[in-house]
Amino acid sequence: MEESKSFLKNFFSEENLEQLFYIGLYIALIYIFLMALVFLERRLFNKIIARREKQSIDKTNFIFLKNVVIYATYCIGFLTMLNQIPGMQQLSKTLLTGAGILAAAVGFGSQQAISNIVSGIFMVLFKPFRVGDHVSLGGDNKGTVVDISLRHTTIKNSETRMIIVPNSLLNNQSVVNSSILNPATCAFVEVSIGFGSDMNRAMAIMQEEAMNHPLLIDHRSKTEKENDKPQVVVRVIEWTASSINLRAWAWAANADNAFVLKCDLLQSIKERFDYEGIEIPYPYTNVILKKE
Repeated sequence: MEESKSFLKNFFSEENLEQLFYIGLYIALIYIFLMALVFLERRLFNKIIARREKQSIDKTNFIFLKNVVIYATYCIGFLTMLNQIPGMQQLSKTLLTGAGILAAAVGFGSQQAISNIVSGIFMVLFKPFRVGDHVSLGGDNKGTVVDISLRHTTIKNSETRMIIVPNSLLNNQSVVNSSILNPATCAFVEVSIGFGSDMNRAMAIMQEEAMNHPLLIDHRSKTEKENDKPQVVVRVIEWTASSINLRAWAWAANADNAFVLKCDLLQSIKERFDYEGIEIPYPYTNVILKKE
């Protein structure tokens, strides 16, 4: 009990309180300077990125570099504040040399984090996709890349939800990039008609509706135009037990427009089929009863 009282008395002595005051003041000033520096860095990089976006220049490198610089600033600021605490100077110097960073990362089981950082660097260097590209990861995980950070990549889907994917996962799986060379996207518009319906008339209706859509683009090559290939090709692709399946190939400027184009055509084709009496069948079963 006496030892505790003695410790508290010494700890809250005038000399110690003055020292703690100056330590807290230094840390507060470093924190304010750190926040101001990060604010200026964000503002500078955002201006550069906005300028490149107006000029239609790839901004992926600058977005990644912005994240690296900001993370590095936070790390240096943290170590500087740590250096102000008595007894922690040696630890902060060790971390600053770099040897302690790796040891701390391994000690806390951060191998996956290191893998994400390395994967992020590889993605920026080799560019399997860029910020602004439309990508698909399989299933419903598809959308537009909006950010590539040290740890993860952010993808915005059609519902404006953000899909956060670790960089190491992206680096180890197949990614469908709809924008890497040519952003033009073909929409497969498939409908079924009954066996008793006028197949040629149904195919003509699908072609007419596609040709009248404002998002349709002419994706034919010069040779295909000279050979009079239709801008919208419609073919029979399958017979089933109750229907004939037709498919129209309609091109749009990008993946987002292709989605809208397909949705609109499914609606307009259904309306035209109803108006012209073309049957869209549904599965049914014939039951035959025999009398013995």
